[in-house]
This record gives sequence, C-alpha cells and structure tokens, in this order.
Amino acid sequence: MQDRYPDPETFSVGVLYKCLGKRLSLDNITDTRGYDRMVVSPDISRPGLCLSGYTYKFMHDRIQIFGDTEIALLNQLSQSERITAVANVYDFPVVCSIVTKGLSPPDELVSAARKTDTALFLSPEDTTPLIHELTDFLGEVFASHVSLHGTLVDVYGEGLLVMGRSAIGKSEAVLGLVERGHRLVADDLVRVRRAVNRLIGTGDSLIGFHMEIRGIGFVSIAELFGVGATKELQSVDLVVRLLDADIVDEADRSGLEEKHMTIMGVDVPMVEIPVLPGRNITLLLEVAAMMNIQAKDTGCTSAERLNRKLIARMGRKRLRDKYDGRDGNCSQ
Repeated sequence: MQDRYPDPETFSVGVLYKCLGKRLSLDNITDTRGYDRMVVSPDISRPGLCLSGYTYKFMHDRIQIFGDTEIALLNQLSQSERITAVANVYDFPVVCSIVTKGLSPPDELVSAARKTDTALFLSPEDTTPLIHELTDFLGEVFASHVSLHGTLVDVYGEGLLVMGRSAIGKSEAVLGLVERGHRLVADDLVRVRRAVNRLIGTGDSLIGFHMEIRGIGFVSIAELFGVGATKELQSVDLVVRLLDADIVDEADRSGLEEKHMTIMGVDVPMVEIPVLPGRNITLLLEVAAMMNIQAKDTGCTSAERLNRKLIARMGRKRLRDKYDGRDGNCSQ
C-alpha cells in the first residue's frame, strides 16, 4: 500500500517541488537541474557558518535555507569573497537550496547552483513559517508508519478511526456521515504515520476516495458527493470500535470508563459501540466525535460532570440525614 505521501525511497527534489511548489510559492530559477537528487533527511540547514568558512560537519545532505542572515552576509562581501563563500557550500553535494522572503540571490549563488546542477528555488514566504511548513511535511514523509484495517473520517474536525471486524458495517456507517456533510479520508486500509506525538492518517494513493459497499460495490465519494466530501489527511483523534451484539453486556454504559488504543506508542482515546438491530450507528459516531471535542475543551466528559453532581447530591443527603438524627452514630 502506498499512501498519498511520497515514498521516502524515491523522494527526490523533483517530487518535493511537485508536492510543495504551490504551497511554498517556490519559483525554480535553475530549470530542472538537480531534480533527481534524493531528499534523505527530514531536517533542514542554515548554511551561515559554512559561508563564513567553517565547513566542519556541514550538513550538506539537508535542504539549505538562505534567509535574511545568509543573503545579508553575502551582500556585504566583495565579489571574490562571495565566490569563495558560495564555493564553501556548493563544493559539497548540496540537495537543493531555497532563498526566502523574496530576496534576490547574488549572481555568484545562482552561478554556483547552475554550475553544480543543484536546484535553487526562490520563495516570497518568510523564513520561519517556511521552515516550519517544510519541516512538518518532511517529518511526515519520513515518519514511521503502520497500515490499519478501518475507515478514517473527519467529523467536525475530529479524526475518527472506525474499526471492527469485516462486514460489521464500518463503511455503511461512515457513508452516512459523509451524507451528513462530514469528510472521508480513507476506507478499508488506513496508513497512519507518527509525527512527533501526533498521528496522521491517509488513504491509498491508487484506491483514492472509493468505498466498498456490500451489495453495491465500489463507489466514488468524490464523484457522488463532491470533492468537499473528501480530505487528503487527518489526525487520528478517536478510535471507535464497532462490536458484535453478542458482547453488548461488556460495553460501558455510563461513559466513565476510559479506554485507549496504543498506536505506534501514542495513546488514542477509544470508545466501543455494540452494533444492534435498529441502532443508528452513524448518529452514535457523530455523538462520539462531539463528546471527544467536549472532553478536550472542558477537560472532562458530560458523564464525569453528571457523576460529580450525583456524588455531591449523595454527600448532601448524608449530611442532612446526620443532622436529622437518622444516622445511628449521631446522638439525638
């Protein structure tokens, strides 16, 4: 299964430009030079020290970012000094370079990039936001990942990973969510990547936004409901397990029992919903998403708040009974 992220084994500068060119407003000024060079690291480099002549442990295998500091340093040098400074960088097999903030790169920098067949991009984006966007994407591309059997859907911004045995009704329930205006991310197989302590799910690049509905076959959600009913990526915020009716007695009825599923070392909240005739699973999935949002916003669920109120009421009742003389341990 190949998800919608580039394969790290074939992740080249050309693929990087295809994925992020529009998002980062990249302007290629060296044609397609260096497009076949491989991006092998999720990190980036600021080559300021290397420009100044300190080349020890220069991280040439990372994407090089030329921001205000680097361009200002080059502009204050003489032409011969600029040639030497730029050569300090491009004597190494640099992956590619990006000049930020709409700055004009010195001719010596452009010449060195072309001479060494290295891609050089310009971007009007500020340096820090561009670095964050770039490193977030690279971190996701190179992140560890696992494929899970289930369906991922965006419900009010919450990523619900719906799991359960085959033919229990996962796809049908999620199809109902799509009909209600929510967005499908992946059906049947979900590729989940761990980026730091966040899980990001996506679907198979070939299958796309198709769902298998028993009795009907494969349906294209984008064609039937529009592209607004689909989403490329989504964080995994809640796992919902659909259970068979014969284990309904094992289900939590109060909502006070906290359950989690550990996915690649990250604990994700989990709820278990028994599938019974007549139950509106689509509605229950929607409610589960809303309750998860509520728990994040308030720090506790409605069941926990109700439980606290009940405990407080029982405490007040015991206190009244005590002073009414109904407590055998209290003298009249």
